[in-house]
Amino acid sequence: MVSFLSGASGRGRPQSHPLLDALRGQTVVHTRVASRGTRTVTARGWVLSSRIQELEGPPIADDGARAVGLRDPRVVGASIHRAEMLAGLLTVSLRSAQGPLRLTTVPRWRLEGPRRALLQVEETGEISDRSPGPPLHATPEALTEHAASSRSGIEERLLALGRRQWLHPGHVVTVLENAGALDAAEFERRGPLLLARLLARGEIRAGFVTAGRFTAWDLPPAEVVEHIGTTWTAIGGRTPGPDMIAWFELTEAGRAAVGPRGARATAPGMSGYDSPGVVGGSR
Repeated sequence: MVSFLSGASGRGRPQSHPLLDALRGQTVVHTRVASRGTRTVTARGWVLSSRIQELEGPPIADDGARAVGLRDPRVVGASIHRAEMLAGLLTVSLRSAQGPLRLTTVPRWRLEGPRRALLQVEETGEISDRSPGPPLHATPEALTEHAASSRSGIEERLLALGRRQWLHPGHVVTVLENAGALDAAEFERRGPLLLARLLARGEIRAGFVTAGRFTAWDLPPAEVVEHIGTTWTAIGGRTPGPDMIAWFELTEAGRAAVGPRGARATAPGMSGYDSPGVVGGSR
């Protein structure tokens, strides 16, 4: 759908949108700056892209940089309280460890969500949006193929790592690097696929780690596969690590596939990381 924003719309009152409302409660897991602009990524795989994004609020010193930077520690880990637009200006209210923040960006900006959801505002004030569509990574055909697949050598090496520790996407990056993966596109394609095959065969389960304990997500495998593919692509390349996307634990089937499990090493904590995009002890 395409429409135009009016400076007089709502007598100067901020405007919301269902896709902006969907950002509430999500946590920022990554920020990236490149020649094409700044990208802010949430734990559910939503991506805000624009030429420059700036911060306002008490934690920002008078002489401090206002522009969002690469893996910006002021933003990463903050939760989104509200997002609204006024005459094209987007304001995202954040709750960070340092205090409240406002992330702002002027048109042109683009918000992309799971399953090709889109909200975009042009410099002219033209606004276009698209509701989420069918799954991209967890189609019935793909899940059936994954479930019937045979373990590859890379998958067996990843399962072997899981005998000693909880797994995270950084372990996937490592085994792919050791297997010769090179460019970002290869990691984005093979990383989610590797995890999807293990999940569909029931050899691992996804969850979160808090205070040295693993808790599995109460989500259908299709939702987990879709979340992994969406969020890995949003974060990009070989970047996903221990505090992104999910943690994984071997199931009985996974342990049987690689033989007796050795002594469990204590995995690094992921304090507060719960189901996709939710921080805290409740979903």
